[in-house]
Amino acid sequence: MAISFAFDGDDVVWTQRFDRPAVYLDTFAIRAIAESDEQSARFAQGLKACNGTWLLAAVSMGEFARFADPRHAERAEWLVAQVVPHVYLFLSDPAEARARRGDTDPAKRSLPPSDRRNMDYFSRKWAQTQSFAETFQGMFQVIHENRGRMTETLEEVTSKLVASITQCRQMETYRSKAKASRPDDGRTRQQIISGELLRELVLDPNASITANDAVDLMHAIDAVDYCDLVLLDKAWERRVNALHQRIADTGIAMPIARCLSMRNGGIDELLEAIERWP
Repeated sequence: MAISFAFDGDDVVWTQRFDRPAVYLDTFAIRAIAESDEQSARFAQGLKACNGTWLLAAVSMGEFARFADPRHAERAEWLVAQVVPHVYLFLSDPAEARARRGDTDPAKRSLPPSDRRNMDYFSRKWAQTQSFAETFQGMFQVIHENRGRMTETLEEVTSKLVASITQCRQMETYRSKAKASRPDDGRTRQQIISGELLRELVLDPNASITANDAVDLMHAIDAVDYCDLVLLDKAWERRVNALHQRIADTGIAMPIARCLSMRNGGIDELLEAIERWP
């Protein structure tokens, strides 16, 4: 199981394992599955049966601040309660930290960094309750109660990302470099993934880039890098499929996630893939 707690004297030690299959849901996929009792049960039972992991990112939880209806937080809490302890709480590394690691072997997947602040907090709750369900109770409720501040933070981050992409793609040298790039050109895994997923938006400087695109990109880069199965928006499914093809064309070994979207029965396809794993 992904999360475990243990007493060490008066302290509580937490650990997170990243067992495969690792699954990622973007915010609207979490909402969609959580709304259905049947799909919630299948998702939880499927992960537990194959000893898989739900990679739950801070950005996924933070986006729930956008929803005024408290029922969405309540349903997400119910979904988490069914899946724990097969959950891995994750906080994305800054781009500079990823670059400093300098791993240029695209075949080597690294482990996602734990969301240490939240895990420290939940370890203290577990010390009091020693119940997984009670330990993680309220994690989405806190976001809902602080949605004003959290929405402002999310908007600030996405606006900076949109501005950065917009500025870079106006430079002809940047577009030329993006056009000439290949998955086997010596970049790190995440540089390859982010560059390829942004490829069409960079090569067309007139293409619209919205705050939602920025959030979707934040979901996609880490999900595609670390996980085996991901559920994203339709446009990002197409971009991930294009990356799969580009990797195949170069003939390199670079495992990345299989991407589905909620259109055309994508949720059922994801659940079936978990249930059939491996």
